[in-house]
Amino acid sequence: MKVWNSEDYGNLEELRRALGWDYWLEGGPLEEVRSIIDRVRHEGDAALVDLTAKHDGVDLAKVGLRVTESELLASREKVEPGFVDALRVAARTITAFHRRQAWESQFWDSEEGARVGQMYRPLRRVGVYVPGGNASYPSTALMTVIPAQVAGVGEIAVCVPPGKGGEINPYTLYTLHHLGVKEVYRVGGAQAVAALALGTESIGRVEKIVGPGNIYVTLAKRELFGLVGIDMLAGPSELVILADDSARPELAAREMAAQLEHGGGARACLVSPSRKVIEEAERELEVCLRRDAGWTEPQAVLVRDLEEGTRLVDVLAPEHLLIDTQDLTGTLSHIHNAGAVFLGHDSTVAMGDYAVGTNHVLPTKGAARYASPLGVYDFIKRTNIVFSNPRANRNLAWVVETLARVEGLTEHAEAMRRRLEKEGA
Repeated sequence: MKVWNSEDYGNLEELRRALGWDYWLEGGPLEEVRSIIDRVRHEGDAALVDLTAKHDGVDLAKVGLRVTESELLASREKVEPGFVDALRVAARTITAFHRRQAWESQFWDSEEGARVGQMYRPLRRVGVYVPGGNASYPSTALMTVIPAQVAGVGEIAVCVPPGKGGEINPYTLYTLHHLGVKEVYRVGGAQAVAALALGTESIGRVEKIVGPGNIYVTLAKRELFGLVGIDMLAGPSELVILADDSARPELAAREMAAQLEHGGGARACLVSPSRKVIEEAERELEVCLRRDAGWTEPQAVLVRDLEEGTRLVDVLAPEHLLIDTQDLTGTLSHIHNAGAVFLGHDSTVAMGDYAVGTNHVLPTKGAARYASPLGVYDFIKRTNIVFSNPRANRNLAWVVETLARVEGLTEHAEAMRRRLEKEGA
């Protein structure tokens, strides 16, 4: 474990850069992603067939682009009975949590007499990307589909990369079946994002795309943003543990190992004013890390005090933050930037990943400074409503005309003036 000392740096921004948390999507296969998008735009399904054969070794012309209803039904026989029970509980807790986020349209009378408000409407059609191939991520299906359903989205199209034989992992497939999703496509990567955003002969275009993926998926989302809405640009998974001398170092080490298990550049950092806590966690981590030498090296920062630790957390703005201090609520009150916070050594991040109901699609790469976890609000759009009347027009006309003339927009002022003339004011 690489250990840093905050006293060696002039400020916390400098320390953040030294830790390597100051990164973004640079380079990568951008030109290849742009080529893929262009092919899908001009060739439609034919591009999906060719690109899936090239990247996944699957002949979509033979196995079919869309997963059939019989495949969805058959997935029930391919999963363990215990998974079915666990899935039901997870779906219930996630649904219950997200129902707390539902919003309703509201209207009120302003002081000047106008009737104003906000109208909330769910998106009509969204696309969900669930990572797959030879892996299984049913939890991602739960976390992306359920908020959309709670929001009232009418159509949900899901893309999952196929395995070598063209099959979709049965655990992911059964999860989608359990949630009532009917529209599932065996296509992944940048071509899946492009198909959802642009539409093809078989896949109707969507209004927003959500769900994490690899660098190809992330770059494609960035390229197509504006033409279609996106949830966020996901990066490697992140964890910061903020601990004082009351912490349980062995549990902190296990949390860090669990986070690094994600691979793909996942980051785990222990921040503490206690050298003893850091040293004990480091010894425990040495045992964990023998299991997989390919994990990213964990980090630790020795800070002057807990107050400096909270400030460093806000600078890093991590995806996951675990607080293990004597005064949990007091420490939490100083935190502004984190995707999800777990309090106390009894709270494992895995609970948020799978079972407790909170969403695990979270902002990374410091985006927690301004972004939030995926939720119902990502599938609802607001429309402002104005219902004016003569009284409100008389009260506010001078404001409209004054500001419009200052900005040189004389027709705006004229439109307001004509309303008053018509009303005889």
